[in-house]
Amino acid sequence: MTVARFLMALACMILALGSVSSAVAQQAQNRAQTELTDLFATFCLTKFPDEAAVGQYATAKGARTMPEDKLHAILGDDPGSGWLYETAFGTYALTIRQSPSHDCTISNRLDKIGDIRDAYGTTLSLWVGTRRLGKLGVFPPIEKQIAGQIAQVYEWQLTRTDGTKESFTAMLIPAPDAETEIRLARSIPIPDQ
Repeated sequence: MTVARFLMALACMILALGSVSSAVAQQAQNRAQTELTDLFATFCLTKFPDEAAVGQYATAKGARTMPEDKLHAILGDDPGSGWLYETAFGTYALTIRQSPSHDCTISNRLDKIGDIRDAYGTTLSLWVGTRRLGKLGVFPPIEKQIAGQIAQVYEWQLTRTDGTKESFTAMLIPAPDAETEIRLARSIPIPDQ
């Protein structure tokens, strides 16, 4: 084998390995995104707004109660509760805010993400459609300044068949490293007393 043929074969192997590692990275990215939307669906669509059911399920899945300082950093002075849930894709923060609106949020920092807007929108559409809950509207994406970073914010609003409304948000906040914090939230307004 000539040197030129050897170098050509080596270059082809490197390209092939690069394609394989790229495909493996894409699969991991898809699994992480799927896990995030699945956890949101379970905790925030299926169990929430029943806080006891959320807490029982979190405990049954092995989540640990969020330390007060971390909970305060997320909720501020608003009342609520939170859990930390560990998986192969990192630590998820699950929080329930009790007022001024009743919110369920799950977040995690991921290296790279696919199109979370489509994945989350599909999850919401399936949930609303299969349960015949009402009409789901989508708003144009916006950018918002959060913690010194420009976040991408995607919003949906459910108008239930009884006329009540709730909102859903997917927020992508770039971190100083290569990761992005992704927050998926469901917010139910608390009726005036």
